[in-house]
Amino acid sequence: MSIQKDGFLFAEKYTHDIRMREKLYPLFEQVFGISPNLMTDLSDKGLWNDEYMPYSFFDGEQAIANVSAFPLPMMINGASIHCIGIQSVMTHPDYRRKGLMKALFQKMLDDADQTYEGSILYTSSPELYIPFGFKTVNQYSFKMDFAHTTIASSSSLRKLEPLTNPADLDLLNKIAQHSKILSTTFFPIRYLNCLYFNFYNPAIYENLYLIEELDTILVFEVNNGILHLYDVMGEMIPPIEQLCSFIPYEFTSIEYYFHPEAFPSPNLRPIECEAQTKLMVRGNILVENELFMMPVTCEF
Repeated sequence: MSIQKDGFLFAEKYTHDIRMREKLYPLFEQVFGISPNLMTDLSDKGLWNDEYMPYSFFDGEQAIANVSAFPLPMMINGASIHCIGIQSVMTHPDYRRKGLMKALFQKMLDDADQTYEGSILYTSSPELYIPFGFKTVNQYSFKMDFAHTTIASSSSLRKLEPLTNPADLDLLNKIAQHSKILSTTFFPIRYLNCLYFNFYNPAIYENLYLIEELDTILVFEVNNGILHLYDVMGEMIPPIEQLCSFIPYEFTSIEYYFHPEAFPSPNLRPIECEAQTKLMVRGNILVENELFMMPVTCEF
């Protein structure tokens, strides 16, 4: 299938062509305010790889509309589901209301339906995607009481700096690639691509830590007596009590921002998230009546 729209040039899945991909940089800045320098840095560090599949319209040399997809294998209700994540949905302000995005989106879904079982996206405008068969699903964090006082220890919790320290990036890649899935209810099986983009989110990047003794990465912060636990990566997932013993801050409760199957407790209570950005799914993704949350390190 090919698409034509008002004489604009259509291009698809050209991520291996760096020169073509660079033409998207001004569009990222115009629509999302993302600096071209950031996109260049991401690419130069090898963090923007060939799994990113853009579908774009060009007016001459200028990218004017784009939607992109990437493989996002998921574990959902105990089954491995072959999904894609959809991101970088953007149209230049001067080219809106011409049907460009609708044409790109439908082309991408037609291609995806031949290979993938489901599609996942985040949006603050869910009404735009309902006509394409997407549905909004509620997300829930999970909270429990947990009294923790600072314990003196010779063990170290080390801040990771993968954007400036190549050794830290190699270590993170090694651990993340072999990390155990935290939940069989709803959890990405492989999501390094998402994590790389989230390096530029200070809420994630500034809270990346390594427990060297356990070869485990924690993404967390402690505020107002609450341990906000965003992700845990490791080949073996230690009990929550052991993980907390390495955290040098006091807190009285823990809030998990993913389904806490790996940390069972009868005291867990779900909290519905009221975020402006909504999670939407399409296809063979059975999530009715399930309480879960996509880890924030995988948001895209």
